[in-house]
Amino acid sequence: MGPTVTGPVRRYEAPFIVTRQDPSDAIKGPFLGSAGEGYNGPMADPLAAKKSKILIVDDDPDLVHILTKALETTGYDVVSAPEPAAGLTTARKVKPDLIILDYHMPGTTGAHLYESFRRNESTQTTPIIFMSGDASPEHIQSEIISDKKTRFMTKPAHITDLRNNISELLK
Repeated sequence: MGPTVTGPVRRYEAPFIVTRQDPSDAIKGPFLGSAGEGYNGPMADPLAAKKSKILIVDDDPDLVHILTKALETTGYDVVSAPEPAAGLTTARKVKPDLIILDYHMPGTTGAHLYESFRRNESTQTTPIIFMSGDASPEHIQSEIISDKKTRFMTKPAHITDLRNNISELLK
């Protein structure tokens, strides 16, 4: 599991488990697939084969750890930023193919960061997936001017749904 963190942190635990070929290398968490539905070996995603870069901007280190493991196992190159300013800097530096963006973060909302990404020349057309555990997709959509490169998901999300959204947006 992820690093030990003190303070009010949401924990992501089973009921969802993905079993890989080596059971000692199992990844656990609600973003990876339901128990009994697991898979053996990495999920081959043709778009991941070219090592698409995904930036995760989220202040929850446990969630970032789980998503990173799941997406790297699928074949994506993942970088993360724990807060909005670092998200903008990292995006400019690594030029991600897709951004996963938390809605609630310290000092701002994902909506404000989204608008910053859309104003920045290097990220204005980058696909963005909003994820939130407490804001509905309708609420988020009411705060931004979305486009066809923007998706909305609720936490906890099923890894299959996340991978499908990523694949569709990277086409």
